Amino acid sequence: MVEQRKIRRSISGKIILMLFSCVLFLFVIIIVMLALALDIIAREETYYRLNNYVRITSFEWRNGDIIRLEDEATYNLGIIQGKFFNDNFIATNSDLIQVDESLLPQSEISKLLLEAKIGNNIFKIGRNEFYYVCDIDVITNNFIIILVNDTYSNNFIKRVVLNIIIVITVALIILAVFMSFWVSRLVKRIKKLQDHITSMNKDKYEIEYLDNGDDEIRELSESIENMRLEIKDSETTKREMLQNVSHDFKTPIAVIKNYAEAIVDGVVDKSEANLIIKQADILKSKVNQLLQYNRLEYLNKDLPFENVDLADVCKEVVNNHKYNSNIEFSLNLSPCIFLGYRENFITVIDNIVDNALRYAKKIIKIETKKDKVTIYNDGEPIEEKFINTNFKPYEKGSKGEFGLGMSIVQKTLDFFELKLKIYNEDFGGVSFIIYKKE
Repeated sequence: MVEQRKIRRSISGKIILMLFSCVLFLFVIIIVMLALALDIIAREETYYRLNNYVRITSFEWRNGDIIRLEDEATYNLGIIQGKFFNDNFIATNSDLIQVDESLLPQSEISKLLLEAKIGNNIFKIGRNEFYYVCDIDVITNNFIIILVNDTYSNNFIKRVVLNIIIVITVALIILAVFMSFWVSRLVKRIKKLQDHITSMNKDKYEIEYLDNGDDEIRELSESIENMRLEIKDSETTKREMLQNVSHDFKTPIAVIKNYAEAIVDGVVDKSEANLIIKQADILKSKVNQLLQYNRLEYLNKDLPFENVDLADVCKEVVNNHKYNSNIEFSLNLSPCIFLGYRENFITVIDNIVDNALRYAKKIIKIETKKDKVTIYNDGEPIEEKFINTNFKPYEKGSKGEFGLGMSIVQKTLDFFELKLKIYNEDFGGVSFIIYKKE
């Protein structure tokens, strides 16, 4: 139990770590994109503030009045006023220059005036940048230049980034709570599925479980449920098969034992040994069928399929049977090529013919065409419930007969992707038809 808890924590921890990694990756991308965009945004914000100051002081500076800076509100803000004369910006006296030396040295002011342009601009001194806005009144030729260093834009970026970090942090916390709840629920559902799988064998595959979600786990639980039903059916078939095999082998073994003892005791003549031989042949046939059925479990498509002519196969099988019975064989054979393994097709035809011999009255007709093999016997019709069904090993037939023959046929044809149909003919008798799937 301790190890299982560790595994569950590991699974949930990995899921949370994976989700957080994705979120953090997105977070880094957003920060990088904002960093690229914030410089432009901060610059536009700075110009907006400077233009706004130019606008609200427009009445004063256009009339030539000196604008006085306020201490707190104008921190790092510089103002240069004057006249635009002969295409030059000229500050006529020191009162019109309100620039702190720490912001812009006086020696650089004349250089700024020479380079100044109307509108939003940047003035550089070495690595330092100054944003400035220059406006002029075309009537009076009075101008104003308002400038600020990049401290304002940097502080703006810091404030925006701080707000973004706060918002994203809150979002991450909310997301973490949601993910923890979601992962916890996910792990619980997986744990229920795990417990169901673990207990299936103990519960004899009787208990059904389907997840109540609407996602891949639900689909997984449905697949497991289908698997459970198949295993349950297989286990039932296996139990029935073992019981029937035991019963099927018990009779000839008992007969052989009784007659052998009777011969040893002198109760019966040695000629009765023929009955022992007959029962031994029956037992051998049943063992061969059991081996054939077991061999199908290991049948695979590692080797390429061969082109097998079923006409030749049918002829070979009939030659093996026609002298062992009074039943007449009627053959109408044309080339019929199927892909598969010849040995397995011999087993299929042999089992169908053997089944037909058991029920036929006088005749068995075999016909092969291009894509179809038909084996007809004039025996009694088969009950509807046994027609076109998947034959189970040792499933009892209409006359109480049971064995592996038709199960071997069905399983082999399924492997070769062929179909088997059984028809009760209107004129009497039963036809077994092998044909290719469409």
